[in-house]
Amino acid sequence: MTCVFEAIVAEAALAPSVHNVQPARWRVVGDHLDLHEDNTRRLPVGDPQGRDTAISLGAAIEGASLAAARRGLRLVAQGPPPALGVAHLRAIARFAVQPAGCDPDPLAQWVHQRRSWRAAFAPATSADHAAATALGASDLAILSDRAVLAQAARLADTASHAFLRNQAYRAELVSWMRLSRRHPRWGLDGLNAEALAMSGLAAAGAGVVLGPAFVALDAVGLARPLVGEGTRIADSAALAVFHRPVAEPALDSGRHFYRAWLRIEAAGLGAHVYAALADDPKAAAIVARWCGLGPGQRVISCLRIGRRPARTPALSRARLPLDAVLLRGA
Repeated sequence: MTCVFEAIVAEAALAPSVHNVQPARWRVVGDHLDLHEDNTRRLPVGDPQGRDTAISLGAAIEGASLAAARRGLRLVAQGPPPALGVAHLRAIARFAVQPAGCDPDPLAQWVHQRRSWRAAFAPATSADHAAATALGASDLAILSDRAVLAQAARLADTASHAFLRNQAYRAELVSWMRLSRRHPRWGLDGLNAEALAMSGLAAAGAGVVLGPAFVALDAVGLARPLVGEGTRIADSAALAVFHRPVAEPALDSGRHFYRAWLRIEAAGLGAHVYAALADDPKAAAIVARWCGLGPGQRVISCLRIGRRPARTPALSRARLPLDAVLLRGA
């Protein structure tokens, strides 16, 4: 059974997390899986209330649930686990692992394929638009009108630029970027240049633009065009707006978010999150209006979606090793 639990945790670790910080830590206790948050992975500037971290933990829970289902098992919530008495580990949830007696979740087959796609998509075809439109659901609004996508591109760049003008925010972001393969955490966590679809030259330039040169470049109006990525929204098949009830716990929103992303993969499309569109209140309000959302719905995330080009090279995935996410003997 130990190997089964390890396999479940390893697949849960493939879930998306904000800035790829990977905050989930798991502990096996008999036939239970305990989830704890590693508080050292928090983003105190970009995510001061910890909501994005909680959504990331929810995605990890859903990843564990999908992995268990592939093995004929299910996770049954048991409430919070006992605290471990370790300062940086916060008890989140305990799950009993039980036989399921049902077929595996069909979304589980897309877990290993799912990755953020930050490069350009292939030119959108009518089939791509149809596939994107078909993804519309009660918690996923699809915006495909070209004029709206152009507006969303400008809105994303405006919101992102406003965040980047905060020096503390920039420093925190850069601390999670791995712009050179020589970085000791290149393949472990954060946002490496390969995942960011940056060439070596572009990565070196990003380190300068987001670092010592930003203020000077911003003063002459060059920072925004240099860091803007909104044009990629305009060239996508659609913008997928993931939303959930305002009162829903972030852990639950995270579980639904992961499933929404896997549905995109199952449709043969790739996705890339534009966090600024959801994190900036003004931008989120505009996006909500485009989608016709009422006051009881919260925009959780916006993803540009489209078809990855043919002969897409295999990309590595930066992930912590099992021994880092599975607490042994704690």
